[in-house]
Amino acid sequence: MIARLQTLGIVLILLAVASIPTSIGYSTWSERQRMRDEWTAAGPACPVVASPSPANRGAKPPPPFVYKGVGFAYQIGDVNCVAAPEKGLFNSRTYPICQFDAPAAIAVTAGGRTVLFEPGVGHGATVAVREGHVSCVVDKGARFYGPKVGRELMDAKARSATRRRPRTRAGRCA
Repeated sequence: MIARLQTLGIVLILLAVASIPTSIGYSTWSERQRMRDEWTAAGPACPVVASPSPANRGAKPPPPFVYKGVGFAYQIGDVNCVAAPEKGLFNSRTYPICQFDAPAAIAVTAGGRTVLFEPGVGHGATVAVREGHVSCVVDKGARFYGPKVGRELMDAKARSATRRRPRTRAGRCA
């Protein structure tokens, strides 16, 4: 009886030790999946132009910057970038995604080629560079909270705007 209990105890300890790499692997996979979902943007493609229109030129644009070997320059607003993980369970490669809250115009230099996007003033944009291919999507704009929080704030604002306000009589406060 005691020998069986000792064997059962040893087996339980071995199972607990063996479950540690599995839980770490799952947590890493779910974090990568969450980041990929959070930074995925949907919307119309940003217009590509030869040079920014005078209406989209900022008076004092922020200085250009390089992130993960890709050059970015924009006219107005703020930017937030992340190294998003590629798809695949054992794939450790990443690619840059930058979200601009109201850039007016964005110049992206990757692989010796510069592309100029013009989402317009007041429109957010998400730029991704995968394997040398530059893509830009016009979106709601994160307003420098980060993409997920920005979307949640914008959605909450839209929901509150669609709610009916209570009727009040003239001269009374609700």
